[in-house]
Amino acid sequence: MNLSKYQCLVCNQNRLRVFTAFWQCEGCGKKYATANGIPKLYLEQDVGRHDRELRDSFYNGFLGKYYQQVMPFLALPVRPGYWNGWLAYGLIISTLLLLVGYVTNFFFFVRRWRTPSRLDVVLLLLFAGVVYFLSRHKYLFYLLLLAIPVKIALLFTRFKPEESFPEVHSKLIESLLQRGERLQVLDVSTGACNSLYRHGWMKLNADYTGLDLSETMLFQGQAFMMKKQVPMEFVLGDAARLPFESEMFDVVLTYGAMNAYTNPKLALAEMARVTKPKGLVLFLDEELYESASWVERVYFLRVLSGHDLIHHCPVELIPASLGDIKVHQIYHFYYLCTSYKT
Repeated sequence: MNLSKYQCLVCNQNRLRVFTAFWQCEGCGKKYATANGIPKLYLEQDVGRHDRELRDSFYNGFLGKYYQQVMPFLALPVRPGYWNGWLAYGLIISTLLLLVGYVTNFFFFVRRWRTPSRLDVVLLLLFAGVVYFLSRHKYLFYLLLLAIPVKIALLFTRFKPEESFPEVHSKLIESLLQRGERLQVLDVSTGACNSLYRHGWMKLNADYTGLDLSETMLFQGQAFMMKKQVPMEFVLGDAARLPFESEMFDVVLTYGAMNAYTNPKLALAEMARVTKPKGLVLFLDEELYESASWVERVYFLRVLSGHDLIHHCPVELIPASLGDIKVHQIYHFYYLCTSYKT
């Protein structure tokens, strides 16, 4: 573990020591607890309101626990060849229709009121549970409602990116490989590490660090990278106040988090601060393509970006220390932004 890259959030000194159950700053004495061996290098009182809400109710909740299944399912209409997802969708819709039909028949079409049987009670409670669950997770309700109309709408669109998602990544990674040195890569809001692992970054000769505010998500990332036998350091931390020394990383990434940060301007400033001169800053999130239909817009706002505070690439918030800014509309509903530290 390279302790030289970390700094205390209280005194900003690079004097952290690792103990069995906590980290401590030798400068000011501040102790940071650990979870599963991962240091909690953030100050709870400084965490943004929306960041805290997403962590507690979203990523440490249902979506986080079943992230590997739920997140691909949310993109059901736009994922090509996702037949398992459509099969699950069909089963869910069929079950819901049967439940709705049963409840409707029970209350309105039986000839006379009868004492509910055990089966009636079970099915009525199941229906009530489904209604409660979907009311708590409205994005899933809208997905079930809109998946087929959105899929049909997309079949009639002719959107084609100027550069595809793989093409953009391939060029970036190729240029980094030409440096011929060991790089430092930071993935902010790394979550389950899916994006970091699958988009070509493992080709680099690099040391990897992952940061996230959610323990549920970061534990998944830790387990995933251990399974893939990729050495990586993990930190529980706040994107708006990164616990790292300035100019420590050659590459700073974040996938699918920027639009939901309480303060994306501060998060971008922090990402720029910890990036070395000429280093790459890359972030991806939701943005709707210009010619989207009304049903696509509803799906975008209610499902894909329903938890976001902004719904576009925040170019206007990028700090002056980042230049050569390029925004790619890589998919119907997603942008990819790249820039370099000047």
